[in-house]
Amino acid sequence: MDNTGEKAGSKVKMHKIMYAAGAAGVVLLNMASWRSVGFSDWYIRHIFPVWLNTYARLTSQIPFSVGEIMLILAVAVTVVGIGFGIVNLICRRRFKKAVRGFGRFYAWTALVVCYVMTLNCFILYHGSSFSEKYLADRLEAEMMVASVSDRAAAQVHGERSYTKRELAVLRDYIVKKCNELEKVIPHDDSGDAYYDGDLIEASRQAMIKLGEDYDQLSGFYVTPKYLSFSDFFSQQYIMGYYFPFSMEANINSMMYITNVAPTICHELAHTKGFIYEDDANMIGYLACINSDDVFLQYCGYLSVLSYVNKDFYESIGKNQSVYKSHVRISDGVADDNIFLTRENWQVVEKTAVVKTSTVKKVSDTLMDTTLKLNGVEEGMLQYNQVVGLLLIYYDGELY
Repeated sequence: MDNTGEKAGSKVKMHKIMYAAGAAGVVLLNMASWRSVGFSDWYIRHIFPVWLNTYARLTSQIPFSVGEIMLILAVAVTVVGIGFGIVNLICRRRFKKAVRGFGRFYAWTALVVCYVMTLNCFILYHGSSFSEKYLADRLEAEMMVASVSDRAAAQVHGERSYTKRELAVLRDYIVKKCNELEKVIPHDDSGDAYYDGDLIEASRQAMIKLGEDYDQLSGFYVTPKYLSFSDFFSQQYIMGYYFPFSMEANINSMMYITNVAPTICHELAHTKGFIYEDDANMIGYLACINSDDVFLQYCGYLSVLSYVNKDFYESIGKNQSVYKSHVRISDGVADDNIFLTRENWQVVEKTAVVKTSTVKKVSDTLMDTTLKLNGVEEGMLQYNQVVGLLLIYYDGELY
C-alpha cells in the first residue's frame, strides 16, 4: 500500500500548525506589550539587551548598512515573487509547484520579520518613557499656573503645567547657549562649521558617558554608520534611521555637520530601548551638552533650538514686538541651524527620481501612520514634545 500521499498530507498539515503557532506567538507578544507596561519594561530591561549584545554586535562589525541591504532585498524578493506569479498564470500554471514553494518561503520570511519587528521595535513602544523612568520626581511637582491665559498656553506634562514665562526663560537660555558656543567652534572661510577628529566616535563616547547617570543607557554601543542612499533619505528630511531588523544606528551623510552628533545619539538611544522620538531627542540633547567636547555641546543646544523657538513664538500669538524683545538668535547660529547646505540640496535634486515634495509627503504619512499604529496618538508631532521634557528637566534650575 502506497502511503506517499498520506505522508505528504501529514507534512503539509504539520507545516500549517507550526506556522499558525508562530503567528500566534507574534500576536501574544504584541497583546502582552499593549496590555502591560510592566511586561514591556521587564522585556526592555532583561531581554532586549541580549539582542543588542549578540546580534547587534555582529551587524556592527560590518562596515556598511546591513539594514539598507535588507530593505533592497525585501523589495527585490517581493517584485520577483509577483513577476513569477504572473508568468505562472500566463503559462497556465506550469510552475505551480515552484510558486507554491516560493509562497511558503515568503510567508515564513514575513513571519520572521514580524518577530524581529515585535522584539526590536513594537514592544518598546509600550514601555515607560524616559521621563517616567528618570524625571519622575519632577513630574510629581504641583501644578503652578499664573493665570487663565497662561493655562491655555501652558505645556502640560503629568501633574505639572508650564507657563509662557517659563517657556520664554527656557527659550532664551537655549538661544544664549547657542550664541555663545557658535563663537568658539571652528568655521571655514565659507562660514561652514567643521570638526577636527572622529565625530562618530566622539558622539558614541558621549552616550557612554551619559550612561553613567542613566543606567539603561550604560553598556555596549553599536558603531553608527552612514546611509549609502543618503540623497533619498534627504528627500524625506530624515537625519538618521534605526533599523530594527539589523539593530543599526544609521545617519545621513549629506546633512549639515551640526546635525551629526545629536542624530547619532538619538539613534543610539533607540538601540537602548528608548523608541519614543521625544525621548531620543532629549537623550541626544543631554549626551551632547554633557560632553566635554565644545563642538558637541553646541550641536546639542542647536538640536532643540527650532522646537523651543517655534513653541515660544506660537505661545505669544506670533507677536513680533514681543518676540523681538527676547534674546536674538545670532546670524551665525541661524546659518548653522540647517538640514542641508544649498550645494547638497542641489546634488539631491539633481539625482532625484521622484520629486522631493512627493517623497516627503509619502514618508511623513507612513511614519505618522506607523507611530499611531504603535499607540503613539501624536504621530509625527511626538518629535516636538522634547520641549516638554526640557521644561521638566530644567524645572527648579531655570525657574
